[in-house]
Amino acid sequence: MHADPPMASHTRLVPNDRESENPVLLQRTARALVATVGLVIGLASALALFVNAPRIGHTDAFLAQEPATDLIDPKWVDETVGMDETPADCTELPAFQFEEVKYSNLGNKGPDSGKGEGYVLVARDLLGVGNIERLGRRVFLTVNSTGNRYIPAVAKDNKMNGRFASVNLIKSDELAFKMSFFDAKMRVLTMPQVAISFFDLDAGKKFTVKEAVEVGGFAEKFVADPNYLKITQLPNGRTRFEATQEGVGEDNPKNFQHLSTLQRKRTVTLLFKNVSQFTGRMVTGNGPRRGYRRFDFVMMPSVKCARREDVPDDKFDKFPPFPADDLLYAPPMQTVAHEGGYPQIFNKWVKKKYDKVRAGDVIATVKVNGEIREIKSKSNGTISATQDLKPGDRVDFKLATMNIAVVQEEVLPALKTEFKTVEAGKCKKGQYLTSYKVDAGQIITRDSVIATTANVLGEHKQEIKAPQGGLINAIQPLKDGQPCQKVQDLNLITIGKFPPVKPRAGEVGCCKGQEDKILKEWKKDVGDTCSPGEVVAIVTDGNGNDEELKCETEGFITAKQPISVGQKLNEDTLGDGGHLVSVGQKIRELDQYKPEIGVNCASGKFKKWLVEVGEEVKFEQKIIDMDPVPIEAPANGFVTQRQEGLQAGKATQDVAFGEICLMIGPSLNEVTLRSGQVPVEAVVLPDKTLKEWQKNVGDKVSVGDPVAMVNTKDGGTEKVTAPKDGIVTAKSPIKPGDRMDLACDTDTSSTDTCTLASIGDSMPPLLVLAGGSAVPVPDWGESNLRWVEYQVEVGQSVETGDTIAVMVDSSGNNVTADAPHAGTVQKILQSMHYDMYLDKVLQTDAIATIGQLPPLDPSPQGGDSGVRAPQSRNETFEKYLVEVNDTVKKGDPVAVISYPDNTTEDASVPTASVVKKILVEEGEEVTEGQVLAQVVEVKDESAEATPSQEAEVVNLLADVGDEVKKDDPLMTVEKIPGGEQEKILAPKDGTVMKLAEVGTKVGGENDPPAAVVEAHQNWDEDAKTTDVVAENNGTAHILAKVGDRVEPEQPIVSVTGEEKVFENVTAAVDGTVLKRQENLTKETPLNNLMIDKDIMTIVQPKELKAGVNQAAVEADPEAIFKSWCVHKGDWVEKGDCIATIAKPQTDSRRLGGRRLEAVMVEENVTAPKKGWVDKESSLVAGQKIKDNQVGSAIAVIDFGPPWWLLLLGFLLALCCMMCCLFKIMQKSPPPPFVPDEEDEVMRPLKKRLDDGPRRGLRLDFQKEGQEIHTVWAQFRPLGIHHGYKAPLVANDFTINSYSKDALGVKHGEVLVAINGDSVRGNENWDEVSGKLNNHLAQFPQWPLEIEFRKELDGPPCIVTFVERPIGIEFFRRAPVQVEKVHENTPATKKGVATGWYITKIGDKNVQNNHDFEQVMVWLKEGVQPLDPAKQPE
Repeated sequence: MHADPPMASHTRLVPNDRESENPVLLQRTARALVATVGLVIGLASALALFVNAPRIGHTDAFLAQEPATDLIDPKWVDETVGMDETPADCTELPAFQFEEVKYSNLGNKGPDSGKGEGYVLVARDLLGVGNIERLGRRVFLTVNSTGNRYIPAVAKDNKMNGRFASVNLIKSDELAFKMSFFDAKMRVLTMPQVAISFFDLDAGKKFTVKEAVEVGGFAEKFVADPNYLKITQLPNGRTRFEATQEGVGEDNPKNFQHLSTLQRKRTVTLLFKNVSQFTGRMVTGNGPRRGYRRFDFVMMPSVKCARREDVPDDKFDKFPPFPADDLLYAPPMQTVAHEGGYPQIFNKWVKKKYDKVRAGDVIATVKVNGEIREIKSKSNGTISATQDLKPGDRVDFKLATMNIAVVQEEVLPALKTEFKTVEAGKCKKGQYLTSYKVDAGQIITRDSVIATTANVLGEHKQEIKAPQGGLINAIQPLKDGQPCQKVQDLNLITIGKFPPVKPRAGEVGCCKGQEDKILKEWKKDVGDTCSPGEVVAIVTDGNGNDEELKCETEGFITAKQPISVGQKLNEDTLGDGGHLVSVGQKIRELDQYKPEIGVNCASGKFKKWLVEVGEEVKFEQKIIDMDPVPIEAPANGFVTQRQEGLQAGKATQDVAFGEICLMIGPSLNEVTLRSGQVPVEAVVLPDKTLKEWQKNVGDKVSVGDPVAMVNTKDGGTEKVTAPKDGIVTAKSPIKPGDRMDLACDTDTSSTDTCTLASIGDSMPPLLVLAGGSAVPVPDWGESNLRWVEYQVEVGQSVETGDTIAVMVDSSGNNVTADAPHAGTVQKILQSMHYDMYLDKVLQTDAIATIGQLPPLDPSPQGGDSGVRAPQSRNETFEKYLVEVNDTVKKGDPVAVISYPDNTTEDASVPTASVVKKILVEEGEEVTEGQVLAQVVEVKDESAEATPSQEAEVVNLLADVGDEVKKDDPLMTVEKIPGGEQEKILAPKDGTVMKLAEVGTKVGGENDPPAAVVEAHQNWDEDAKTTDVVAENNGTAHILAKVGDRVEPEQPIVSVTGEEKVFENVTAAVDGTVLKRQENLTKETPLNNLMIDKDIMTIVQPKELKAGVNQAAVEADPEAIFKSWCVHKGDWVEKGDCIATIAKPQTDSRRLGGRRLEAVMVEENVTAPKKGWVDKESSLVAGQKIKDNQVGSAIAVIDFGPPWWLLLLGFLLALCCMMCCLFKIMQKSPPPPFVPDEEDEVMRPLKKRLDDGPRRGLRLDFQKEGQEIHTVWAQFRPLGIHHGYKAPLVANDFTINSYSKDALGVKHGEVLVAINGDSVRGNENWDEVSGKLNNHLAQFPQWPLEIEFRKELDGPPCIVTFVERPIGIEFFRRAPVQVEKVHENTPATKKGVATGWYITKIGDKNVQNNHDFEQVMVWLKEGVQPLDPAKQPE
């Protein structure tokens, strides 16, 4: 659908607040015109009633005077039968409404000649049956003539009549047609479902003609009365629907949604499934070859779903066609408000367009059979469109789907990005969230799956993967099944780095420079003392080399990074600072959160803690042992924080900043509900206490079962019962004896409810963390398993096959759930307890999750390269081909993997045959060599039909492709000479393959045959059969049925199988195998098994390179390294020994005819220049240099900066000194002159004189209590929303407002004077607006700036407009994109091009706005005040 606000006529309406050039004159003229028109209409109406009064009855007079509510006479409405609501199954049937005819040239008969043969109609999907996202799409229906007999009575009448598509024929004629479906780009479209209804199949007077439709290939047919239309099954597979009753033009239907009983009986609806085209015929019988017959059809299931109207014959014309286009909406972010029921009369609007609504809010009310019904919103959002309905309108007459309003759903705002977060969960438009795979605060690695999505049908499933490792900062509160478009920027998750440990004032950071090492053990915690040399943590390089990180200053550990043992230290886990911990002279003060109470520990010396974090405390309970007096709790509550690190015998202020050492909170956390769970609620008061829990997490409950018992103030007890059947999935941590108000934050002075527990259909499933996998229950759903115990704990490392949990089956035998691969136990179901039946309490078979294999440790020397196995085709590991320490070359195979490959083999036969038997079922698993079907070979025979002498074809009685019997008439010919007619008959049973066209000469010696019929050889059960066998294992798919004729090599059954393909994983570089993932075993699946996906690492030594002012020390790569003469950092002179090497040397002499063996000769490698030894290669004594490094450089000498660099530094320092000296010697400026204070009378006059002369219209604004604000207008209009009220108050501004953007008028300012004339307090709008517009009329138009971009992220192009229409059309979507630019319009003159995006309208940025309706509102508001374009003379 196109939207063209500037060009389309409906966008040229002037808004209510537009300031016209001369409003007073226009208003007076308009009033005079309205009065004149009203007088003329009144006189004409009176005259018409007077003239027609004698000829109309009571009912027609009533209809002429009353509103549309009573289009049906009340005296027979009450007697109507079948006035029920639309059948429920109609919402499952397809509905397409014709919108326009693209062109009409059926049978090349015009009226649109030259555009290709055919009749092309555009329809729009009204319901989106099967896939709601198809709603609103356009479908092109093409009707083509396939015969040569079609003659239209009036070619121009092949058009739309109302909402019907019409085709007309002369009497005694037929139209052989083909109907095909295409998309908007004219590509063939297969329709999952489509309904075609043909209307008014009746006969002419005295049955001179009888209308009929012949169609085949449909799945279902719907007729109101099977005995009314003659239904005949034809030999060619088509069905003929023929009229049996006479009809007249006055009884034709006008509204396909409202049919009388008679109209319904003359209609047939055909439902097609999975169809791209079908053929048929429209026939008018054998009457005289003259006259006019019309066939009307729609793409709607009218027989099934039209409203039934049993009305008198003379009231057929009282059902008008639809006058209003149906409201279209774009799921999933738009919903419609409608009400079923019939007849439906509109009552009133409760909400209006652009109102905010919540789900359940009433938008409007209607009357259905006198009953008031409310039409409610289905979602939260804004009403973006409404139908033009007035009280008394018949909704079911005016609208096809009775959608009266569209609600644009609210969107979730984009997640904020802080701490260098990145958008990690970009979801695609049209996808729906199926599940999150991570939690906020979780640490993940690159390429971890963080969420999964699918389309509305659950297909096209996609995994959203993390673009980097880090910390999950935030997750959008999108529920499973909700569309991604509900999120403003489609981003579901943000990932950030850890906030770095930042030392505060007086603190120092510790332990930087440990990037890429792995944390092995923490030795210190926050609050611990730390002296120089004490170990804070131990890290490892993964190669067995551990390193102790030690404190460098005296103090306390005040903060540390939340890194777990086994994690790598890098930028993601350490943040930008790189510090592992911070050390200060005192511990940091506690952060207090509402409504916590701080406990002051300043009086005395600390001895020990008497309570733990999370423990409940009572008022005046001793909580801290202090010297000399213990500290008591200041209130009831729970310990939420305490100051760790306090030392016995020391005062708090000597150890920590601040005096607060412990926090007490008022309550525990309330139970959090998950999707599908319901709360168990109780009324909580301070005087109620929990007596006991009746159920534990995991217990099965029925509705009404007691979950907990509560003690009341009067000594009684109350039950807290289950609201539904299910499983207790969570409960509050309060204990027997606790006050009930501790279970949630509530006002203890009033009665309130609190969630004590939650109940679901089963236990919440385990969330499989990124890169992890589930440990399933064996034989899930097949055996009656009961729970025993877990054999592991969270964080424990496991190997493949280790026992994770133990269960027992119904026979008492132990059943174990084993680890599917090596890794770390991430999660278990904490609520499992002994003797639970697993199939009753679990949603899924997952009872634990195993995390990924840890990454391989890097080489301590660096230069290592990972060998990554492909993981995109469900690969599995097979075996390693190399061992650790093996030397490999680039491209050498190092491991073998395999992956499944789908294969499809078509089973067929080499000759034309007929299928005799199908021996397998659809979807059956078959094996290689199995017989799938049996066929019988047939041979085709063709026969020609010719006239007895030369003749000319004058009429065709059959179509190509028709099945005929012997002696069936095929055509009529006229003999030459003589003119005698002869019928050409079929020579045998078979299919018509060729027919000569009308006017063709046949029967002559060189003439073509008149017709060709191909017969098929019959076969019987005793005929010889051929087996069709499977060539591989797989799943059978049946492609033919018994009795079908198949051509040579045509598939009869296809077999889809799977074979294992092996592939080598090769080394990417030369080097030595450092490590392998030893936990990989044969047929281990690789997908998401490892954190970094490397199955081995290969060490590749780095080549030493000399930098600026450095020189390389080179040696023969073939030489054997012996020893170093110097060490890194030593000073050497030119020629000094750097290293000793040994090279082979042979003597050229011969001894006894043999060449002497080579001997190893040692030599020194010397320094090429003097300087410091900066780098040395990691060479191994006794090995060749080339085996330990790349290149010939074994060391690098740094000979320092050149002399000119020192001279340049000296000159720069001298210049700085001269500048400083000049600044010191410069004189200070004299003090500024301060004039005497001006008196109150002179100040305004002085200000006006200082301002100087101004140009334009002077406008004075003033806000209450503030000075007058004077502006000078030089453009029009001002752009202030005024609502036709005076005085003019700037409470709101239009898009591209001149007064706001250029003049600086502030919100709330009131116009008090125009050109010096006061309008203060003047409430006469006509007078104020007339005076203002008379002055502004002389000024030019304030231009509208529109920002375009060729690409959404490309550079902007600002275009200004002063005339309308601007001349562009848009695609109906946002961001708005130009579809067409009209010639000779402002847009073409400004260079606007097709495909550009509108990204800004005035001051409104719409670059990322996806609300098309809202953008259109802003665009219209900006364009409408522009001057109309001058029409060419």
